[in-house]
Amino acid sequence: MNSTPVAFPLKRKKAKSLPVTLLFFIWPLALLYASLRNYRDPLAKRGFILFCVYFGFVFVFSRDIQGADSARYAQNLADLHKLTPSFMTLWNSFYTFETNYLDIYQPIITWVISLFTDDARYLFAFFALVFGYFYANNLWIVFSSIKGKLSLTLILFIFVLAFIIPIWSINGVRMWTAAQIFIYGVLLYFIRNEKNGLWWAISSIFIHFSFLLPLILLFIFRLLPKNITMYIVFFVSTLFISEIDLIGVKNALFFLPEIFHPRVETYTNIEYAERVHELSTDNNWYVQFSGIALKIAIISLMLGLILTGRRFLKTNPIQYNYICFVLFFYGLVNLVALVPSVGRFLAVANSLSLVFIILHLSKYKISRVVSAIRVLVVPLLIFYCVFSIRVGFDFIGVSAFIGNPISAIFFEDTKPIIEFIKSLL
Repeated sequence: MNSTPVAFPLKRKKAKSLPVTLLFFIWPLALLYASLRNYRDPLAKRGFILFCVYFGFVFVFSRDIQGADSARYAQNLADLHKLTPSFMTLWNSFYTFETNYLDIYQPIITWVISLFTDDARYLFAFFALVFGYFYANNLWIVFSSIKGKLSLTLILFIFVLAFIIPIWSINGVRMWTAAQIFIYGVLLYFIRNEKNGLWWAISSIFIHFSFLLPLILLFIFRLLPKNITMYIVFFVSTLFISEIDLIGVKNALFFLPEIFHPRVETYTNIEYAERVHELSTDNNWYVQFSGIALKIAIISLMLGLILTGRRFLKTNPIQYNYICFVLFFYGLVNLVALVPSVGRFLAVANSLSLVFIILHLSKYKISRVVSAIRVLVVPLLIFYCVFSIRVGFDFIGVSAFIGNPISAIFFEDTKPIIEFIKSLL
């Protein structure tokens, strides 16, 4: 049975809403805290998005052009500001072999910002605005689906969901903005039962071309029978796949238009795959274990809830169809996760799975088995949150904690907080 939920301390204001604008200009971090604490407030989501914008403005990006993606975005902005190409010149460069521009969003936004400035802070503020809008909407879809008080366990699970693809993912803005948009489309379509969710999912391919793959899976799923037993067997069987035929995958993907073939060739190249694998094995143990810990926690909880709560699912067609899609999507991602870069879709699969877990735990009674699993996975999820925050410290400066939009204009934060922490140790 569910343990008695522990109330999340809320001070709901009926007469007045959050002073969003005031807090934003005085102390954005306080706005973030107030927005999460008063998540049912009508202006809470807006406050969360505004904090994301501020975070983008003070985002600490790498200056090494060979390093993080953010350094290349900043350099691209500076180059465009000097060259000032016409919009038609930029538009004609899309989907050509010369430029290899397969994603429209980032080049167009960078071009527009370059008309006014070469200051990358404004570029990342806009990136954070778009990312934050969908990020916030995904979280608030979950919030609005939960009735009653939040237990401590649910609070932890929501934080894990927020840290799978967090705001500092604007470092790789194309992939992870597309991920948030695709997740948004899926949640609208399945959880909210809104058909326009499909259009949002489709739009993700203009942010990052690789989302053509999950989009195809989404449309294939619509044609398949909705038999949860079939999807459980398929999903569990994919957990035992330890290798994949890259040549077979490459041949299967060559149905795509010719402009995509160079990327397909890169991602399915055996030497490239081996090099990526060698680099990953050189990482510290906690880097590799963080992903394993998250996957173990999510899969064990998800399967436990499905196998012991099928009678609840059968009475809720929306949740039933949603978990069928999650099992189908996660299973196919497992099959192709060993292809370099494609494994990033595990973040999408984990996010969608965690949404199901949160909604199920908040609505239905659980068995003793699931209750035991829930207790056992808590340390794994806490470990993952700590690791994700540590990754964020590479892109977060002190301004994110103590600054505001006014001070940030005059003081550019260029040193990540992890350097301060290391200097103290």
